[in-house]
Amino acid sequence: MSGKFLRDAWYVAAWTEEVGRTPLARLLLGEPVVLFRREDGVAVALEDRCCHRRAPLSKGKLLGDRLQCGYHGFTFDASGACVRIPGQDRVPPSLGVRAYPLIERHGYLWIWMGERAKADPALIPDFHQNHDPGWTAVRGRLPIAAHYLLVVENLIDLSHVGIVHAKTIGTDDSRAELQFERGDDVVRVVRTPTEVVTAPHNLKQGLAERSVLEKTIDFRPPCQVAIAVTTTEVAPHKPEPRALRLIILNACTPETEASTHYFWASCRDYQLGDKQVDAFLTKVTIDAFNEDKDILEAQQTCIALDPAAPTVNVHADWGGVQARRLVAQLLDSETASAKAAAE
Repeated sequence: MSGKFLRDAWYVAAWTEEVGRTPLARLLLGEPVVLFRREDGVAVALEDRCCHRRAPLSKGKLLGDRLQCGYHGFTFDASGACVRIPGQDRVPPSLGVRAYPLIERHGYLWIWMGERAKADPALIPDFHQNHDPGWTAVRGRLPIAAHYLLVVENLIDLSHVGIVHAKTIGTDDSRAELQFERGDDVVRVVRTPTEVVTAPHNLKQGLAERSVLEKTIDFRPPCQVAIAVTTTEVAPHKPEPRALRLIILNACTPETEASTHYFWASCRDYQLGDKQVDAFLTKVTIDAFNEDKDILEAQQTCIALDPAAPTVNVHADWGGVQARRLVAQLLDSETASAKAAAE
């Protein structure tokens, strides 16, 4: 499993509500980052490592819009420049820490870890359902001790749902035909509409015992997966069988080579603003994703014992294989560009 991460890409660093006037430490792509808000509310991301003695700046405090190191008091502005050194008047103009491009959009804080000049906000994934008035979202962040591409594969290949999630959201739709599509910036898997035994959580929502399940999974590099799920009950006696539609937004931001910040949002276009439905879906989703966390962390542990052990790909793995290939191609291109620029 590659130890490299794509740098020239947008990653979710945090939910907007996670970041305030108290410095927040977060390890992203193996790099220490500190997040905070200026007095005007604008969010800032700096290298969480003082240039003096490498103490984490997140252990310091905000003085207005400036962040003071909690060790020796070196102070940095929102651009990362050092503006004060206790005990001396002169501050070398080159002294500072890295500042990362950070964009607040759709309830997320998106960070760019690569070349600043390439940080085009137009490249931020469209996760508008998380903040769209036509949708209601419940959401969370789940730390998973596994490589981010294992989490991505889990989301793309939903053949595991009937097994891992049998007690929560699972039902056997293994008879669904799979349709695949690969583009320059997307891998899509469509599980064709299939009649199934209604999943446990949908039964609790009042759907009939059988339903038709439709799923479309879109992966966009480096680590975002959107899953559209429509469940329509099979109820011939009803003039209008009930249908429930969800879009699950997933951002699998690497923390290290063996750990991931998993940001999830379950967005629905029915019973908008209903707090009881919010609470129900929050619990169901957390329970289900903790089932994923358990198997993924066990998988990571097993892989670490022998990273070279062989694996077998079957038809259902096409989406995950293509996602890995797409990321690998982008990594190769980024590496080649960096090498050319250095020559």
